[in-house]
Amino acid sequence: MTSTLKKALDFTYPVSSMFSGAGFNSSISNVFQSKQIEDLWIPYFNITTDISASAMRVHTDGSLWRYVRASMSLSGYLPPLCDPKDGHLLMDGGYINNLPADVARSMGAKVVIAIDVGSRDETNLTNYGDSLSGWWVLWKRLNPLAEKVKVLNMAEIQTRLAYVCCVRHLESVKNSDYCEYIRPPIDRYRTLEFGKFDEIAEVGYQHGKTVFDVWRRSGVVEKMMKDRHQEETHNTQCKSNVSMEK
Repeated sequence: MTSTLKKALDFTYPVSSMFSGAGFNSSISNVFQSKQIEDLWIPYFNITTDISASAMRVHTDGSLWRYVRASMSLSGYLPPLCDPKDGHLLMDGGYINNLPADVARSMGAKVVIAIDVGSRDETNLTNYGDSLSGWWVLWKRLNPLAEKVKVLNMAEIQTRLAYVCCVRHLESVKNSDYCEYIRPPIDRYRTLEFGKFDEIAEVGYQHGKTVFDVWRRSGVVEKMMKDRHQEETHNTQCKSNVSMEK
């Protein structure tokens, strides 16, 4: 995703998207190969938006690379992925649920640690009135003496629209009693800056160390483990009772 040549080779006539998706598919499939979601060591799921049925899809089995790809397919950039199970068109899950802590909760998680890595949108945009000429914007950007303007391009508008419906949902999940919300200091990075992957990962790692150190000293981690221990004890007792009844 950081190679200009590979992006150029993946350009296509923009019927559904700017890129065909073949290059992106190849990169992801090379990482995950033929692995299936249900075979992973740690239970995993992801969410996509089924635009054929206008519904949220939760994937807990099937081709890992395909559903990972589908779950990050932004409109305009990549075409929808056709679900190999039923042929439905799948897009980025963020269109319908950008913080699936509620899904994890419904699947049995007692505590959910939600990591918000979405980019912060620029709000101080240029007020250009009732109409906008692209030629005017181009001139402003090419002329070194002209006052700089902040105008969203088509891709940026698409990205913002993708997550408008999730803002209220995000706030409700953040304020729930089962969710621990973490926002790493990544506001200086923008969406799709794949070339800064290692730098962003290090920022997240250092922030995570700090957060967990605070949680450990304040008793948050102890409470999480206590809840888990109580659940395991309860399950063991239930199994014992069933055995005694038999």
